[in-house]
Amino acid sequence: MTGHEIKQASRLRMKVTKSIVCAGFAVMLAPLPLYGQTGAEQNKIAARRWSEELWSRGNLAVADEIIDADYVRHDPGDPFPARGPEDVKRIVMMLRTMLPDFHIEVDAMIAEGDYVVSRYTATATDTAGYMGRPATGKSIRTAAIQIFRFSNGKIVESWAARDDLGTLIQLGHIPAPNAKR
Repeated sequence: MTGHEIKQASRLRMKVTKSIVCAGFAVMLAPLPLYGQTGAEQNKIAARRWSEELWSRGNLAVADEIIDADYVRHDPGDPFPARGPEDVKRIVMMLRTMLPDFHIEVDAMIAEGDYVVSRYTATATDTAGYMGRPATGKSIRTAAIQIFRFSNGKIVESWAARDDLGTLIQLGHIPAPNAKR
């Protein structure tokens, strides 16, 4: 080999090495595909999508992806029953009509087996009237906990506990305890 051929071979080897190293870093930095995660991790992703994509952004298509056709909602503070993704979509649309800037911030999530527990804070501004009452223009901040049960990667049941009393007090619909009447 001539000196020129050796230099070309060396340059080629360097380019190939850089490409391999770059590809290796790209693979290391890429998010894990769902098939590489445990069932509990996949369930947490779906529970987060429930809060962030479905409820906060109003992306109704997400309901069909994460909610089982036989889903049942257990929510003693809410007068609207829900069975299946279509009922959930109806409630999301109704809530987002009442509170257009509705947003959920997930504060913590715990998963074990087929269950995910999400502690979150919901915020919104009452610009259209809440639950049939006149709009107040007031902002609300409501703490809540939701428990999800999964089967085959989809939500089949959920239980919610929110500070609905605190929400009504923040909106001025009922007086605060110890408030002067």
